[in-house]
Amino acid sequence: MRSFARNSRIITGRRLFSVSIPKWNNVTPIEEYDKQIKSGRLRDDPYQRKIISNLSLLHEKLLDYHPPEIQAPVIESLEPKFEVGSIFRSFLSNRGKSRQDQPIQFAENEIKGIYLYGDVGCGKTMLMDLFYNTIPKHLPKKRIHFHQFMQHLHKRSHQLKLQYREDTDVIPILANEIASDSTILCFDEFQVTDVADAMLLRRLLMILLNPDHGVVLFATSNRAPDDLYLNGIQRVSFIPCIQLIKLQCRVIYLNSPIDYRKIPRPLSSNYYFPKPGVKYLSPVNQANCEKHIENWYDYFNRKNDDKDKKSLDLQVWGRPLNVPICSPPTVAQFTFKQLCGNKLAAGDYLTLAQSFKSFIVTDIPYLSINVRDEVRRFITFLDAVYDNHGNLAVTAAAPFKDLFVEPEDLKQGNFQLYKKQQDKGGVEETFEDDELVLKHGFDKSIAKKASMFVNDEEKFAFARALSRLSQMSTTDWIEAERDY
Repeated sequence: MRSFARNSRIITGRRLFSVSIPKWNNVTPIEEYDKQIKSGRLRDDPYQRKIISNLSLLHEKLLDYHPPEIQAPVIESLEPKFEVGSIFRSFLSNRGKSRQDQPIQFAENEIKGIYLYGDVGCGKTMLMDLFYNTIPKHLPKKRIHFHQFMQHLHKRSHQLKLQYREDTDVIPILANEIASDSTILCFDEFQVTDVADAMLLRRLLMILLNPDHGVVLFATSNRAPDDLYLNGIQRVSFIPCIQLIKLQCRVIYLNSPIDYRKIPRPLSSNYYFPKPGVKYLSPVNQANCEKHIENWYDYFNRKNDDKDKKSLDLQVWGRPLNVPICSPPTVAQFTFKQLCGNKLAAGDYLTLAQSFKSFIVTDIPYLSINVRDEVRRFITFLDAVYDNHGNLAVTAAAPFKDLFVEPEDLKQGNFQLYKKQQDKGGVEETFEDDELVLKHGFDKSIAKKASMFVNDEEKFAFARALSRLSQMSTTDWIEAERDY
C-alpha cells in the first residue's frame, strides 16, 4: 500500500481488505466455461454462453489494461473550513440539491465493467467466478459479497474519523485505498436498502469509476440498475450513482429458463424436526435432537485436531461476541435464542461466518410476525453462512417451509400449534400475482409466508433464505462446498 503525501504530514493507508493476485493463465472465460462443462461440473446453457461472450470481450481488453497512477488525497483539503458566515452560506446553498447531488459528467471509457442481473438461481455467481478466475495476472482483484463490502466501508470510515477528525471527509481516502488494492472489483449480490449505504456508495463509486482511479466494476444483482434503492429515502440523491453504473458498465440481463436451484439433488439429514404427531419437547424427541446434534457436531469437527468443546469470545468492533459451544475453527453451536434473540447485527454474523466452517443451531421454534426481528436476524445469519460457503445443521419444530405461521396458531412456548379449525368462509389470497412469483419464480406458498414483511427487499430476502436453506441441505453442498 502506498503512502498518502499531504503537506507536512504523511498518512499510511490501511488496506480495506486483502488483495488477491491471480496466478498467470491465458485462459479466456469461454475456454474456462467449456472446460467446466467437459469435466461435468457445469451444464451447457446457451443463455449463459451468450453472456460469456461479453465477459470475453472485457477479458481481452484487460490483457493490455494498465490503471492510472492514483493521486493521493491531501488530508487538509478533506477537513472542513470554518470561516465567518460560512455555515450560513452553506445552509443556503444546500437548501436545494447539494453539490454532491449534481450529475457528474464522465467521459466514455473504453474499459467497461459488467453489471449482470437476473433472478435467483440463474447462474450469476457462477459467471462472476468464471470471470474472476481468468482475470490477467498484472491486475490486482477482489471478489467480495456486497453486504460484507459495506460492513468494511463503515468500519474503516469509523477508524479514519477516529484517526483524524470526526468531520473529515474520509471517502476520498477510502477510494484511494480500494483503488490501490483492487483494479478489478467484483461485487456479488449488489443491492442497496439503507440510506446510509446509499449515500456512502454514491460518492465512493463516483470516485472509483472515474478514469483517474480506473477501477473496473463487475457486479451481480437481482435488480436492474434502475430498480436499485427503489422507494428508498432520499433516492433522488442516489440516481447519479445509477446513471454512472449504466455508463461505466455493460448492463446485462441473464434470463436463463433454467432455475439451478430446482435441479434435483440428494438431500442429507442435516435438518432435524419431529415426525407428525410427535411433540418437540417430548422426552423421545429431545433424545433424538441430542443424538442429531452430537452426530453432526462430530461430523463437522472430524478433521479438527482439537476435539474439545469450549466457550469463546470473538471480538467484533472492539466488543466481545460469545460463542457458547465451539471447536475452532470448524464448528460453532448456538440455540436459536442465543443466535437471534440478542441484538446482533450483520457484522456479528459475518465475523461468525468467517471464523467457523460449520454451524449447529438448535431449538428453532415456530416463527411468526410477533418475532419479526428474530426472523430478520436469522436471515442475515443465513446469508453470511451461505456467502462464506458454510455448513449448517439444525433442530427445529418443523421443516423450514412450515415454520412460519400466524401468531394465533401458536401455543405457549412456540414449539407447538393449535389444531387447525375449519375454514369459516371468505376468499383466501392466492398470491398468484405476487412479484415473488411472477418476477422471481418463487413458489406461491413462499410468497404467502413472505407477506409478513412490508418492505419488498425484506420479502425477497426471506424468500431467498428459504431457497438457500434447501440448497444447503443437499449432499452436493455439504460435501463439495466446504473443504475440511
